[in-house]
Amino acid sequence: MTIATIDGTVRVEVDEDRLVRFVEADYGPLVAALGLVCGDRPSAEDAVQEALARALVALRRGTTIDSLPGWVRVVALNLLRNRWRSLGREIRAVRRAGDTVRARSDDAVEESVDLHAAVASLSRRQREAVALHYRLGLSVAETAEAMRVTEGTVKTLLSRARASLAIALEPGEEPDD
Repeated sequence: MTIATIDGTVRVEVDEDRLVRFVEADYGPLVAALGLVCGDRPSAEDAVQEALARALVALRRGTTIDSLPGWVRVVALNLLRNRWRSLGREIRAVRRAGDTVRARSDDAVEESVDLHAAVASLSRRQREAVALHYRLGLSVAETAEAMRVTEGTVKTLLSRARASLAIALEPGEEPDD
């Protein structure tokens, strides 16, 4: 990042190579992992793109971002969490207004339980931990930092997620209703 004076103003130029490296190496895996978390790839793409745009603004303002992938990951997760909260408020408002909200039908899910459906059945926090740890390959410590929880919490979330996935993916077993 270079600081240059143009017409008496200070301007911070962003290292474009850093952004290109992020898009080439980290963008796809991050979108895929967050797609697992939220169950919707387009929403994951929106969150990552918004986070990257915010990183660009922050860098131009002179903010130091030591790890661009880590910064974008945390901001994108926070954006998704905010969207879930907003969606929850909207659903409650619609219900209060007397309208009905249709939930996804279990009939839409194929008879055989695949990994994506099994992960989707986990709690939001378990999906986050699974996506960050297993899909992005973050360590327990890095996952804890991204989720802003303790390492013990991550270990518990991963343990419970593995137990649930083992049951859901057990061959020949039908999940209970």
